[in-house]
Amino acid sequence: MLFALFLIVLSIACVGALLSAKSLSNMIFPVIGLLLFAPPILRAYRIIKEGAGSYPVLELNESAGKIAVSYKDVVVTVDITQIRNLRPQYKSRALASVIVTTSSGEVMRFEGYENLEVLVTALVRLTPADRITRAKLYHR
Repeated sequence: MLFALFLIVLSIACVGALLSAKSLSNMIFPVIGLLLFAPPILRAYRIIKEGAGSYPVLELNESAGKIAVSYKDVVVTVDITQIRNLRPQYKSRALASVIVTTSSGEVMRFEGYENLEVLVTALVRLTPADRITRAKLYHR
């Protein structure tokens, strides 16, 4: 958000330089600046406009033993008993993400959720201990 604000300020400065330019050669750099700054500003505007709808919703149903990830109109459901490998990843002793590999080979990565600790605690409790590995190195 701050980066988008910074780009907007630079774009306004480019427009000001473009309007005060007296010759064609003084217009080149402001035009190049506007062409460089406009796409990231538009992309940030779209992300902000979509808001919470642009993120998937995660639901853990412990009684049914299912994880449901829904994004817009698509819902992916994974049976917890089908988890082949559960890998929590820590960065500076804080939980950064968790990677879930199912028996069918699907890989799901959960990162950035506000209740990620609760999710991992529940998954560790429901998954057999021999299927849980703690990542030694954090990788993307």
